[in-house]
Amino acid sequence: MATYTNDILYLQALDSYSYDLEQCVQKLQYILGGEDHAGANYLMGRIYHEQMRDYPKAKEYYLRALCIDHEYVQTYYYYPFLLIDLCDYKEAEHVLEVGFSLPQTDKASLYFAQACIHEKQEQFKQAKKSLKAAKHAALNTSFRYFIDEQLRRIEEKINVGKKSKKKKAKRKNKTTTNVKFNSLLD
Repeated sequence: MATYTNDILYLQALDSYSYDLEQCVQKLQYILGGEDHAGANYLMGRIYHEQMRDYPKAKEYYLRALCIDHEYVQTYYYYPFLLIDLCDYKEAEHVLEVGFSLPQTDKASLYFAQACIHEKQEQFKQAKKSLKAAKHAALNTSFRYFIDEQLRRIEEKINVGKKSKKKKAKRKNKTTTNVKFNSLLD
């Protein structure tokens, strides 16, 4: 009976997360005061990560959620982003590997998180590869459109790097030409 009540409270907390954070936290504290609940720990981790920016606490709750139920898929969509914020890319990759191994996860969302890891490390070609895999795995048009926008953004970052290298090369050639010309005049 307590599990059923906790599940109902969790659903209410999840519903109120976007508009009434205080009510959400109260319900989660009630659930967490009793038995272990993966969903409540995951949502509390999101609150500490996204709202309060208390990353150590968020990590603690996400890990607790995974310890309670390592197949609780929602955690695999948000926990890697906390690890990215903490610059713990190896751990984020490991979490994604586990997420990819679970049959019930949304692979497109996991590929997007993987692309974010590569982008933060300035591995733009790898990021593009992960985004293309996300687009291929996507099951709805809006997510595919979102991925297209991300691909354009990454492509712009790549082009900015190429343009600055070309400008530097042009400046170097121009400086060399001026030096040669000036030395001929002397």
